[in-house]
Amino acid sequence: MFLGPTGDTLFYKRRVDGLDALFVFQPDTGRVEVHAQIAGSKDQLRAWPTRGGRIIVCNGWPRVDGGLRFRFYDGRQISELLGRQAPNLNTLLTDVPTLGDFKAERSALPVPVFEAVQGERIVLPGIAPDATGRQRPSVYEIDGQGAVYRTVPLTFLKDTALPGGLATEPNEKRRWLTVGDSHHLFVLDAETHELAGDVIWPAEQQGLARVAFHPVRDEAWISALSSIFVYRRSTLQLLGEVPVEEELRWHRGERVLGFIGTVAFSQDGGKALVARPLSGDVLEVDVVTRKRVGRFPVVIDPLELCSAPGVGRVYVQSLRNGNVSWFPYR
Repeated sequence: MFLGPTGDTLFYKRRVDGLDALFVFQPDTGRVEVHAQIAGSKDQLRAWPTRGGRIIVCNGWPRVDGGLRFRFYDGRQISELLGRQAPNLNTLLTDVPTLGDFKAERSALPVPVFEAVQGERIVLPGIAPDATGRQRPSVYEIDGQGAVYRTVPLTFLKDTALPGGLATEPNEKRRWLTVGDSHHLFVLDAETHELAGDVIWPAEQQGLARVAFHPVRDEAWISALSSIFVYRRSTLQLLGEVPVEEELRWHRGERVLGFIGTVAFSQDGGKALVARPLSGDVLEVDVVTRKRVGRFPVVIDPLELCSAPGVGRVYVQSLRNGNVSWFPYR
C-alpha cells in the first residue's frame, strides 16, 4: 500500500474473486469514493512506486516461465482520471509501456519505457532464467541513464531462495534484500548487486521480515516475528530490540505469538508506528528511547500502514479481507 505521486491517491492490493488485484482510490474528494481496479492476476501481483511517479506492476511475481514482465503506469495520469472520469478509468489507461524479455546481457530499453523511467535506475527482486534456462533468484535492473536493462543472478543465494522486499538506503548506496520466511537478510551494493554484508537476528524470531529506514537517523528498523530489531544502517551493528508482541494470541486455531506488520515513521521522525494484526491496533514507539508511548485501536486487523502527513492521517489495511481504514495522526 502506498501513495501516488500527487499525494492524494492511495494504491493498495487485495484478493478479490480469486484474483490478486491492484486498486486505487482518492479519499476525501467530496464525491462517492470509487475504488477502481487497474490490474489483476490469478497469481501473485506486485506493484512498486518510483521516484518519478510511475507505478510498476508485475503479474505472476516472483516467477514466470521466460522471466517477469513489467508495466509502467503513469501515477499522475491515474490520479487525474480518477478525479474526472473514475468509471472509465480502465478504458482510458491505454498504451501502457511494457518491458519483458530480460537477459543477462544488457539490452537497449524500448523508447516508451525509456521515456517512462525518466533517467531513474530501478532495481526489482524476482526469479529469472539464466542462460541454461534454470530459474534463479535475481534482480531485474532497468537503467534509465544508460538506457539499458538486464537481469543479474544473486549467486550467493540458493536456487530455492525466494526474494522478498528490496529496500534502498536513503543515500542509495546499498539495498537490503529480505528472503522468504527467514531470520536473515542480505545487503547488496547498489551498483554491482554483489553481497556487501548481511544481517542476522535470533532464529526464534524467524518470519517475513520488513525493512524501514529512518528518514534522518542512521537506523534500519527490521520487523521480525514479534520484535523489531534496530540496526545502525552504515555499519550493520545491532543497536537494540523492541518487543512488540509478547502475548500468545489465537490465530487460525492456534495460540501463537502475535506477528508484526508494517513499520512507518511520523513526519518529524520522532515516532515509529507499528501495525499489530492480532492485537488489532497500531503501536506508537518513541524512536530515541524505543519505549511505547501510544496505541491506536482500529476496527480491522492492521497489516499494512501508509502514512499520509499531507492530510494528517495513517491508512491501515486488514490482514484478513484487505479492507482499508484510517485514523488521524500528525
